[in-house]
Amino acid sequence: MTPWKVLVVDDEEGIHGITRMIFRGYVFEQRPIELISAKSGYEARTQLAAHPDIALALLDVVMENDDEGLQLVEYIRNQLNNQDIRVILRTGHPGYAPESQVIVNYDINDYLSKAELSASRLLTSVVVALRSFRDIKNARTQATQDNLSSAPDEQRLATISQQLNQQVRPLLKQSQRLQQMDLNPVANDLAVGLHAHHQRLDNSITMLNPGTSVTQADTVALAPLMDEILHTFLPQSRQDGWLLDYKLDTALAAEIHCDPILIRQILISAIELAILQANGADLKLSLQPAARQGQLLISVSLNDGQPVFPSSHWSQCLQNHLQRLCQQLQGRLSEPDERGTINCQVTLL
Repeated sequence: MTPWKVLVVDDEEGIHGITRMIFRGYVFEQRPIELISAKSGYEARTQLAAHPDIALALLDVVMENDDEGLQLVEYIRNQLNNQDIRVILRTGHPGYAPESQVIVNYDINDYLSKAELSASRLLTSVVVALRSFRDIKNARTQATQDNLSSAPDEQRLATISQQLNQQVRPLLKQSQRLQQMDLNPVANDLAVGLHAHHQRLDNSITMLNPGTSVTQADTVALAPLMDEILHTFLPQSRQDGWLLDYKLDTALAAEIHCDPILIRQILISAIELAILQANGADLKLSLQPAARQGQLLISVSLNDGQPVFPSSHWSQCLQNHLQRLCQQLQGRLSEPDERGTINCQVTLL
């Protein structure tokens, strides 16, 4: 079987020896792991050129420079334009690159401290990364096959989604009007639930036919928006017995300038994806300033429990939709970490 290629970049020979010992004879999904060693950033770049099919890079942060590992991440993502390879940073000097800053600013998949690193922890991180790499490759293969074989189906799907949109939009308006009427508590609760289902249905239909749209800047009040999003998922959370809460960073202004339609779609889609991964656990939606000025970080995380990473077509549709929405706002969607946290970084207008 073709081995999984794992690039190990570290200027300490002892680290290479320990890593070889841990993975000696280890097999993941009936495929062995082939370790490729590099002891500097230069050697790592050479190995990356020689082995374009590397699945995972284990990078030391501090080598010939204090941030050589971070420079390698930038090289992989921006110069090689390789978004598929999974990247795990390992460091014996956490102070040089604090974990919270690195995870927000760099497209990495895990951050490990050598001082606290056990064989079990390293194996777990590597398996999660290889599984993610496998899913990305499978999704790309499937997308290529779909593009080659089903272009007419995509056209029919676009037509169907447009027709559904025409039917759902009036329902949205009607359920919104119902909430403004003087109803008894039971009827009002039904009207609120109906409108919430309509909002989620409208967002799902939009995914089927994203089309192209011009970004429109407007003032968005954050607290009312977050309350609206919570109400959108309230019927399901009540039914299934989990909670959705939100947190607004105190550093954020009460109002932001962005496209209100796109930001709402991002929030709903991120929560939809998180629900699939949460396995019934409580969720928290957080908004905070990103490390890069003028950008907003949207996170949806599990309060407890272990995430499930479904490989369904619907899950892939949600991820693709989120990625498109983030790109429309000059941002990006990061891969969920091992705790299942979804991070969307977008640029405010």
